[in-house]
Amino acid sequence: MRKLFFLFLFLGMTYTSVASAAMEITIYLTRSNTDQATATTTYDRVDQYTIKVENTQDFVQAVNRVTGLNVVQSGPTGQNVSLFMRGGDSNHTLVTMNGIPIKDASTTNGLYDFGQNFMASLSAIEIIKNPSGALVGPNSIGGVVNFISGEFFDNSITFKAGSNNTRGVDIKLVENATDSTKVFVTADGLTSDGISVVEGTERDGYTIRNFSVGTYTRLDDGHIKTNFMHKNNDSDLDGSTDDPDYTANNKNNIYQIIGKKNNQHGHMDFAIGHTTYDRTYTNGSEIDEYDSNSTNILLSQTIEGDKLDIVPGIEYETQEAKFDNRGSYNSSVDADHWSTAYFVNGNWRVVENGMISSGIRLDHLEDYDDYYTYKLGGYYYLTEDLKLRSNWSNSVRTPTLYEKYGADNYGYSGNPNLNVEKGKTLDIGFTYKAFDMVYYTTDIDNAITYGNSTYSNVSGTSERNGVEATYHYMLTDDWQHDLGAHWSQAEDSSGTVLLRRPKWSFNQAFVKNEMTGKYTTTLSHTYTGEHIDLDASTYARKEMPGVHLVDLHHSINFDESTSITASLMNVTDEDYERPDGYNQNGRTWFLSYNKKF
Repeated sequence: MRKLFFLFLFLGMTYTSVASAAMEITIYLTRSNTDQATATTTYDRVDQYTIKVENTQDFVQAVNRVTGLNVVQSGPTGQNVSLFMRGGDSNHTLVTMNGIPIKDASTTNGLYDFGQNFMASLSAIEIIKNPSGALVGPNSIGGVVNFISGEFFDNSITFKAGSNNTRGVDIKLVENATDSTKVFVTADGLTSDGISVVEGTERDGYTIRNFSVGTYTRLDDGHIKTNFMHKNNDSDLDGSTDDPDYTANNKNNIYQIIGKKNNQHGHMDFAIGHTTYDRTYTNGSEIDEYDSNSTNILLSQTIEGDKLDIVPGIEYETQEAKFDNRGSYNSSVDADHWSTAYFVNGNWRVVENGMISSGIRLDHLEDYDDYYTYKLGGYYYLTEDLKLRSNWSNSVRTPTLYEKYGADNYGYSGNPNLNVEKGKTLDIGFTYKAFDMVYYTTDIDNAITYGNSTYSNVSGTSERNGVEATYHYMLTDDWQHDLGAHWSQAEDSSGTVLLRRPKWSFNQAFVKNEMTGKYTTTLSHTYTGEHIDLDASTYARKEMPGVHLVDLHHSINFDESTSITASLMNVTDEDYERPDGYNQNGRTWFLSYNKKF
């Protein structure tokens, strides 16, 4: 707490010292110049327009055509979702909101549950598919998913209805509280009877209640953004069999303050974020509770030059987790953790058509040796249309509090002597007009695995190799064709193929935007190839078949304020399970009516 206090004090004193300088700023937290985060890496963005015209309700729908991502949902909407990026493990992706980590320290293996993210309160999703340890810190061996909170939207109300008695509404409001301050408010609710997650007759529905409020204030000498988001979601669950008494309630609160100010050297960024999770699982008389909170404080200074930008900074993080399993599993944990980091990132524009991007970060973690993460990358335009790029970087994953300190009455005991996982990645790519291709290879040492009633680090090196390719071109003045393909080979240190990592995946979409803006049509096709999973009954390894899915969306703008979007998902009514034993929606429809006011 003493370190936390002094860091707050330092941040406040530093911020006050530059408060009198006149400046223009943007509102997003940066640990580096934007070029560093995106120019040398593979970067994808799902924007608000796509979310609207494709009736996007959850994270799975939002990213189903992002090449290199493998999303696994344990049933339909409302169930647990894991993300495998570029063949990495599901806990190798760091999740942030407006650039600030929103970790759930109460999960057993550090997974962020993307199934609890619904799109009404978001403006966009950013995806960086490179290890980003030097930029954002631990747990980004695979990359980063950054949610951008809702802002700069129109006042509107949207009514929704769909298959399985799905219905909902969301409201978005923006008001000028003062001449310099805008206030953004979103409220959304969605409920559905759902389908049975496992084979059975009892439907597993869900109810979502989300609320957010944010502000954007232009000061005489800068900007400040605040963001508060509350999620309260109820889901019916199934275990290995149909279970009408198994339910979950997930609550999540996010509090953020982000600011930028210019000064004589460039600009200063600061951010304070606090995140809480409260998850309760009920099955008859058995009640399991998982609670966690985390706090992040960041301060950085961008020093701008003609050819060189340098961004030094400091970051502090605390995590606390409590597990209280009072059922048959009966486990309990109450633990905390803190870390401090110092970093320097920079961009050097060596020549007019090229740049070198680099960074180094020192993390000091409680109970661990200090460790460094780094990045060295660059790009060069051989011609106006041909861009070459490459990156060499590393990142780490720190053991979770449960992996270190958990215990139960079945013999499980955490391992306080766990070491961090270490990953190193090389990628080489090029862009030629609308075609992009990248090859990547990642080596991971000290991989953390479960066995013999505890977690341990495995000797040897596991490997992930792959190639991504995307192409976007115009068929006509109105029709665009998007293509993406991903080949991946992911093996552990013994050469065994890792679970739920398809070797091949493919996506394409035909998108029509009328020149008048009246109609928008999207016909998409995704293919997830054959992969290895665990049998839901025997837990033996088994091969899962590939699956083709086709979705159709059509949006009509009647005028500048009124629109309707109709969607038909899984048009061919494919019957599939992913993962094994968990049913997915067949052919379903969804309709939304949007009115601006």
